[in-house]
Amino acid sequence: MQANLMEILTGFKITGGIEAALVASRSGVHLASLVPARYNPDTLAAICSAVHSAADIISSQVEQGTPHRVVIECEHCKLVMTKAGEKALFIVLASANSNLGPLFMKMDTTASKIEELLGDFHQ
Repeated sequence: MQANLMEILTGFKITGGIEAALVASRSGVHLASLVPARYNPDTLAAICSAVHSAADIISSQVEQGTPHRVVIECEHCKLVMTKAGEKALFIVLASANSNLGPLFMKMDTTASKIEELLGDFHQ
């Protein structure tokens, strides 16, 4: 499974402007990643899972449905977390000048591939 996840991440990362891409379980367990050595993928997975869980809580309070995507725009990057089904998160660190529309579309396609792979794996 991890080799297949890595293949999906590698295909996504050639999009350009992508510094890091990883897959984590919804509970924060690092499953696969392509990240620079200066990042700890286990820490990224855990923290992003916590942030996405906080978004779930906030959205339930405002009764507007569940969040599909969480975006954090930083000075030098954009961190985007999206669901990859009910089991996983797809997390991307993109350059600050990344156009979010095309990035979201490519992430959605990739998240669907991750969801399908994890669904097949757990059946």
